[in-house]
Amino acid sequence: MKPLKDKLVQARLDEEELADFDEVKTLMNVSKNSDAIRQMVKDEMILAKAKDEWKQGNIDTVTTLVTKLSDEGRLPLSEALLGITDTKTSSELSILQNQFADIQTQMEGIMYSVTKMGNNLNQVAKVLNMAAKQDEDLTDTDLWKWITSQLIENSRYLSVLKKKLHDFKSEIGLIKEDDETHVYPTNTRMSV
Repeated sequence: MKPLKDKLVQARLDEEELADFDEVKTLMNVSKNSDAIRQMVKDEMILAKAKDEWKQGNIDTVTTLVTKLSDEGRLPLSEALLGITDTKTSSELSILQNQFADIQTQMEGIMYSVTKMGNNLNQVAKVLNMAAKQDEDLTDTDLWKWITSQLIENSRYLSVLKKKLHDFKSEIGLIKEDDETHVYPTNTRMSV
């Protein structure tokens, strides 16, 4: 094994360079010089990878990297990744990041509705399976009332989900909203 000294990286900085380096450490939210250097190496590798992926037409990879860096609060690097230098484009990026956060929130709401629907259907299936295994009377009215109430609740979740999906598609521009002729899914509930 080579001595640790062989892996040592040192650099002499003048006062201006040291001030810049300290500012970079602050931007990276690190306290040690070695951590800053390691992160700078990783950042350069990210930029090189993004450049290569972009040249190969893999735009999704660049978008994923920008999202990751934005989530980490590394806006200057995500701006560099996109080649952004002026304040107008930077503010546009900020607007896009806010829209992305809003879309993520909407998607979480949609996933919550889907999860609730799945849980309800699992409960219904479990009760029916238990009743069948225990040779219970499958014509029991209380059992079917409960199942009916669960399925009605599930249809409500489905209506909410349809509305959320419709609103989501409308907001991101996949469909054009026509309030005069459009009937929202939540207005078409079945009553039992």
